[in-house]
Amino acid sequence: MYRLLEEYTLWCGERSKEIEADKRLEIVFPGKIKILGDKVFRVSKPAIVGVRVLAGRIRPGQGLIKEDGRPIGRIKSIQSEGKSLSEAISGAEVAISIDDVTVGRQIDVEDVLLIDIPESHAHELQNQQLKQEELEILEQLKEIKRKEKPFWGS
Repeated sequence: MYRLLEEYTLWCGERSKEIEADKRLEIVFPGKIKILGDKVFRVSKPAIVGVRVLAGRIRPGQGLIKEDGRPIGRIKSIQSEGKSLSEAISGAEVAISIDDVTVGRQIDVEDVLLIDIPESHAHELQNQQLKQEELEILEQLKEIKRKEKPFWGS
């Protein structure tokens, strides 16, 4: 009987860790990228550009905004050395495809873009342990969003 209770307690602990890990994958974390000047592979439909992840992390499906708050598009996919990635972290140089954008119109080489974090995710991030660089990006996003929508992040 005691062994069964111990096994159940152990299983509950492991399961809660799995649920927490899955929840972290659903949350949009702060990220900042810079488009590399000599790495424009396609200008539209979708735009494919080489980027350096300056801080934080990026994932496919996440929206991008310029530093002035203008929405740009969504990351369709991330690749490195011909392999698809589910995530790229600070310091990585990868190729990304971006839907609904044209290089030379909405974005240019050397542009710095931010991951657009929904307000509900910003509140969730308050409970996460973020690196200093991620906290700085989150603060920058709050400033951008406050200009658009005064109560975001308050």
